Amino acid sequence: MSPRTIYSGLAFALALVSASASAGSSASHAAACIAALKASEADLAESVKAGEPREPVLLKVVRSGIAIIGTQYLAGVPEVEARELLKAAERDFQALPPVAAQERQAACLDEGEALFAHASSIERSLITSAAQRRIRRLTAPT
Repeated sequence: MSPRTIYSGLAFALALVSASASAGSSASHAAACIAALKASEADLAESVKAGEPREPVLLKVVRSGIAIIGTQYLAGVPEVEARELLKAAERDFQALPPVAAQERQAACLDEGEALFAHASSIERSLITSAAQRRIRRLTAPT
């Protein structure tokens, strides 16, 4: 399967999930959540690489991120704008005190899991497949 086909499938999955998403999510809020979840996924991926049985938690984090991204995909946020928002959100997240960072990660995980739970079975399957591909990349030997 070509990368273009994979990205097209992921875009389709995100569009489906975003149909289930609440309309109130803003692009900056979504970027803040993605930044928080990416930080969590990086730590979890390192744990999995070290042999810890953390893959189920990593799967939840990655699925949540994909579900949140889907809300913005449907809202029509341009990719360039989304990437700029994410870079700024990652800088902001790094500056948070540890307790605030953990609180944001927990809240964003809950939000993403709620979006995932409200998705159809086909949407959940597509999201899970995309998440598993990402986990394979994150945990591949370097």
